[in-house]
Amino acid sequence: MRTKKQELGQFFTNPIIADFMCDLVYHKSAQYVLDPAVGKGIFLTCLEKKGIHSIQGLAYDIDNEMINIANGIANKNIEFKNEDYLLSEIKNKPDIIVCNPPYNKFQEIPDRNKYIELFKEKYNFVISGYSNLCIYFLMKSLFELNENGKCAYIIPFEFFNTGYGERIKEFFIQSKFLKEIYIFDSKLSLFDDALTTSCILLFEKKEHKKVKFVLINNIEEIKNKQFKKSKNYYYNELNCKEKWSKYFSYNEKKSYNNLIEFSQIAKVKRGIATGGNAFFTLSKEQIENIGLSANTLVKCICKSPDIKKPIFQESDFQKLYLSNKKVYIFNGKNATNEYDFGYINYGETHNFDKSFLTSHRSPWYSLENKDVAPIWISVFNRSSLKVVRNETESKNLTTFHGVYLNDEFNNDKTANILFCYLLTPVSQCILKTNKREYGGGLEKFEPNDLNNARILNINVISNDDSVKILSLYEKLKKNEQEYTEVVEALNDIFCLYLM
Repeated sequence: MRTKKQELGQFFTNPIIADFMCDLVYHKSAQYVLDPAVGKGIFLTCLEKKGIHSIQGLAYDIDNEMINIANGIANKNIEFKNEDYLLSEIKNKPDIIVCNPPYNKFQEIPDRNKYIELFKEKYNFVISGYSNLCIYFLMKSLFELNENGKCAYIIPFEFFNTGYGERIKEFFIQSKFLKEIYIFDSKLSLFDDALTTSCILLFEKKEHKKVKFVLINNIEEIKNKQFKKSKNYYYNELNCKEKWSKYFSYNEKKSYNNLIEFSQIAKVKRGIATGGNAFFTLSKEQIENIGLSANTLVKCICKSPDIKKPIFQESDFQKLYLSNKKVYIFNGKNATNEYDFGYINYGETHNFDKSFLTSHRSPWYSLENKDVAPIWISVFNRSSLKVVRNETESKNLTTFHGVYLNDEFNNDKTANILFCYLLTPVSQCILKTNKREYGGGLEKFEPNDLNNARILNINVISNDDSVKILSLYEKLKKNEQEYTEVVEALNDIFCLYLM
């Protein structure tokens, strides 16, 4: 069950960060301040310490408990409203806006369409339904900010690297209000339970010529307001269709040869989403106890940690099955016997038919129609990508993305060569320019991050080197203990074509 904090998307601000953000927006001429998600009132307290005592202001929060806490510590000129900021009407344009908004996926918000319609009607602005709720807070604040006013937000950086963030970046570029972006190193965890890379955005509602991109390596840099890594980019250098993480890159870029888009060789697709893994995923013991028919069973890897070897063979599948790992999923559409139908009834009794995904399928107990992928790439990674060559008929859940070779490359030889390439450090170094970073050093790839990434054009590999690569593949298949040696040898071969 989700906690109140999770339901409301609450992640409270570190006092050092709050103080820094207030420094960014503080100016003596300010007449009116706004905090759209006041929480415990830390921003208002920081501003008061900086000399804003008599300023008028407004603070919102849908959590009445937070309103009571903040109201008890802030100055008496601040009006507190236990309301939804996104549905509110602001009479006075704020000179200062500072906010740590709720971090909720927009798809999880009840009645979310009312926000979409409101933004269309009031601001003539459409925000993608894939966005985080915090983006709605940010955009409303920018529309309401007074001329020459300042606004600071701390939000997840992820949207800067996504397709759904393009419209927002386009607005930033066109308006030229964005002045500075501070991104925290992905290894810094600023909020408990939030696996995200955070950033601070500073806006000043007037036209700027350039944006300052600052990488924050540690909290000490914020305390001292001295940052080792920063760059300025003119607005005409920014591209809303590109991932903006590139503007924080301080490493000298290597130039590689013979690169093409991943999608020219293969398409990467997400794994099967069941909508209720507790019902659909099955172990040997469950299958036997329930008496499910073979027609309803689909081989499927459900958890990444179950795969220990880089090349997954039928013998590995059988070991997982015999050790009672969940390596089958239930496809009730093929139900034939009384036990199959009994299991479907069990699912309905326990409301598995009412989840978001299952309630939109007909029948609810059917599965997505996905082919077996010859290569798997793990969705989340920390140091290196987990790449698996799948030699079985097993499908995969969303713990892995599936790599499907295009028709002209769809053969075992090409699959083995592509797999070998993806194992190498040089390939992963190139791919990671398209990654998404989260807190604690966690990295993520969405399917299109990989589809749009660059890889070696394997057509340029000579026949002699192809033979060597396939020989190394067989060596690894026989003995995974030689993994390091094999990968080093593969890396040397592929570098001949990249360097």
